[in-house]
Amino acid sequence: MGEIEFDADQLSVVQKAYDLMAEEYDILDDRINPFYVNGYKVLDFFVQRLISSWAGQVVLDVGCGSGLQTVQFAPRAKHVVAIDISGSLVRKAQEKLRLRGFSNVTLIQGDATGLPLQDCSVDFVSAYGDVIGHIREYERAIAEMARVCRPGGTVTIEYDNKWHLGLLFHPRELWNALTTGRHGDLRRWTYEYLTQDSKVDLTYKTFTFPEMQSLLNRHGLVVTERAGAHILSSLIPDHVQDPPKERLPLNAALAWTLQAIGQCDFRVKQLFPFYTLGFSAIVVTRKQ
Repeated sequence: MGEIEFDADQLSVVQKAYDLMAEEYDILDDRINPFYVNGYKVLDFFVQRLISSWAGQVVLDVGCGSGLQTVQFAPRAKHVVAIDISGSLVRKAQEKLRLRGFSNVTLIQGDATGLPLQDCSVDFVSAYGDVIGHIREYERAIAEMARVCRPGGTVTIEYDNKWHLGLLFHPRELWNALTTGRHGDLRRWTYEYLTQDSKVDLTYKTFTFPEMQSLLNRHGLVVTERAGAHILSSLIPDHVQDPPKERLPLNAALAWTLQAIGQCDFRVKQLFPFYTLGFSAIVVTRKQ
C-alpha cells in the first residue's frame, strides 16, 4: 500500500459519507457502539464542565452532526450557531431541535474552513467528534474558529491522537508513526454502514500535542486544559469492540466489559501520563 494522502475531493467525499451515515448516526446503544458511548461521556463531561463559559453566551458548534452537543447548549446558551458539512445531518439536528421546542439555534450546512460569521462574534466554539482530522485544510479551520471567537472566549477541539496504545495492533500504522517525526500522519478509517450493504474509507489526520498546540498558538489560542479519550480501551483490538455488523449486537458480557473499561478511561482522562495515550484528545483554549 502506498503513502496515504487526502482525497483530491476530500470535502465531497466526507460530505457524502456522512450524508449516508445520517440514518444510523444516533445508534449509540451499549451493545452496538460502546466505543462511541464511552467517547461521548468524555465530551458530555466537558460540555458541562465548561458551562460557565457558554451559558448565556453565543455558542458555535462546528461539525454539529445530528446535534448531540447542540441540544445540550441550546437550553442555557443565548444563541447557538451549529454548522456541519452534511445536509442530512443538519436536517436530523433540525428535527431534534424542533421536537424540543428550541428557537435559539441557527443551523447551517457549510464548511469549517469558511465560517459565515463575523470576526469576534461568538463567545464559545466547540469542535467535537471527527471534525478537524477530516479537513484537508485543517489549519485554515482552526484559524476560522479563532477568528470568530471574541478575545477571552473559549475554543475547545477534539482531535485524533498520533500516539495511542492501539497502535500495538497495527504494525503498519505504528511504523508510519515512527517515521513521520514530530508531526501526526494520515490514516484510513473504514466505516461499515449498519443500515445498508456498503462501507466507506475515509482519510483522517492525526496530531501530536506539540503540533496541535503550535497550530493553536499561531492563531492566538492558548491551551488551558487537556484530556484523553479511549485510553485503556485502545488495548482492546478493533475487531472486538467494533466487529462486523453481522456480529452485532455485542454479547451482553462483552458490552458490559467494554463499558467498565470506559469508566476506567473516564477516571484517568486528565491524569498524566494517561491523557497523552488516548485514541483521541480534547484541548480547551482561551483566545488571547
